[in-house]
Amino acid sequence: MRKNYKILLALLTVVLLFAAGCGGSKDAATKPEATDGTKQLIMALDPDYETFDPGLAYEVYALLVLHPVYDTLMQFEDNLDAPIYGIAESHELSKDGLSYTFKLRKGIKFAGGNALTSQDVKWSVERSMNLKGNGSFLADGIKSIETPDSDTVVFNLKGQDASFLTKLTYNAFGVIDSKVAMENGATNAVDANTADKAKLWFDTHSAGSGPYVIESYTPKVEVVLARNKNYWGKAPYYDKVVLKAISDPGTQLMMLEKGDIDIAFNLGPEHVKQIQDKPGIEIKKAQSMTLTFLLMNRDPKIGGPIANPDVQKAIRLVLDYQGMQTIAGEGSITPVAPFQVGFLGTLPPRDPKTAQNIEKAKELMKKAGYEKGFKTTLEVATLAVEGMDLPTLAQKIQNDLLQIGIETEIKTSDIMVALDPYRKGTQALSLWYWGPDYPDPNTQLAFLPGNPVGLRANWTADMNPELAELGKKAAVEVDKATRVKNLEEIQKMMDEDSAFDVLLQHARHYATRDNIQGTDYIDLYKIDLKDVSAK
Repeated sequence: MRKNYKILLALLTVVLLFAAGCGGSKDAATKPEATDGTKQLIMALDPDYETFDPGLAYEVYALLVLHPVYDTLMQFEDNLDAPIYGIAESHELSKDGLSYTFKLRKGIKFAGGNALTSQDVKWSVERSMNLKGNGSFLADGIKSIETPDSDTVVFNLKGQDASFLTKLTYNAFGVIDSKVAMENGATNAVDANTADKAKLWFDTHSAGSGPYVIESYTPKVEVVLARNKNYWGKAPYYDKVVLKAISDPGTQLMMLEKGDIDIAFNLGPEHVKQIQDKPGIEIKKAQSMTLTFLLMNRDPKIGGPIANPDVQKAIRLVLDYQGMQTIAGEGSITPVAPFQVGFLGTLPPRDPKTAQNIEKAKELMKKAGYEKGFKTTLEVATLAVEGMDLPTLAQKIQNDLLQIGIETEIKTSDIMVALDPYRKGTQALSLWYWGPDYPDPNTQLAFLPGNPVGLRANWTADMNPELAELGKKAAVEVDKATRVKNLEEIQKMMDEDSAFDVLLQHARHYATRDNIQGTDYIDLYKIDLKDVSAK
């Protein structure tokens, strides 16, 4: 009996020890680890990425994955005030402002072991340009690229561009191991948009020089990054980073409380309240640069009544911005135009208490010939933006529009499905979100008539030539005072005539386990994964 008792006691001790250390523990400071003992960071988010090809990726969360995988000449660290050097160690600007000469750091190798040279930089950028992906417009100002030697690369521009250094932080300028990429179907040829066959390979493999490599990707499930053993800089703390696709903020919160994840990234303000005093959890808040906006198509064949500029202005006037800010949570604001507060030259946000003018909206509907209203479709992706459910916001818009007789049928679809008609400009009225490609107001010029996002609403330059021309001037202006003046005038003009209505600039709410550090928010990358560690 004593022998059996000792066996039972030993078994009970093992069970208790196992229960204390398993992921289901309520102690959020207990670190979940991989079964093989490697140090592993687990982050839950509601992702929108659909490819990890650096020449094609364009979604808000793409750089969260691509930044630690593909090095760029320039990058950002603690803030977005000015870029710092990445794999470049210095640069010179020609007197005419049209040529940037970069010297590369010596001794950098790609994850596969090949040396990184200026030829790889040239090849990578030319591939992005010729792929003609959604981010290729960032390189439109490049006239030619030269490589005088293996450590020097020269960009010759078509015109001066005050935002060129910040553009270089974007994944379209991520440097790829050209030898490995070409072995897997990639090309930088002028017909790359049809000849390049590497997209699927890039989605589950990588060819960069950053601190991590892509180990695996299961769409809508998870991305796994593994430490790059050939990384030229300081090795990251974690052996692996697992980004789990968890769309529901409530589920993210539950997993964080149980200790199953280290970071819950898409919490709303109501979730933050639930964990305000929870031991073992640290709440993080920041002003994001993410916008939510309405797209109103200017093509009558697609938009119908929505295409009328007076109807679009009526919509801007009838919406209850204060109510929308309540839905989005504490810290959210409403910019006057698609220029985030925090950027150079951005006007103060709207006063949500006075921005709504229902009577003026009704007058504009009458002027447009739609006094009795009309029916249309409001398209929205089933996605949470900064912890706010887009379909919930769509219902609020639906109710507001009824005040001027516009009846909307809300049509929801998965983000991967919704992106195609959005980019092709075939949505009459749709609810979308936007994060800047690079931290400079020039990125927001994409919303102007004739520019990439403007054309998604079929808002062509000839519909407002004065605004289109002012946008061109702002894009190349290097004098700060003149640049601010141009940007302010653009916003005032878009407040009167625009195919878009900016609804919200969101605050960011997320939470981490209290033993996790290095998770400060930086809008371009969201979190710089190479800097995250544990106490």
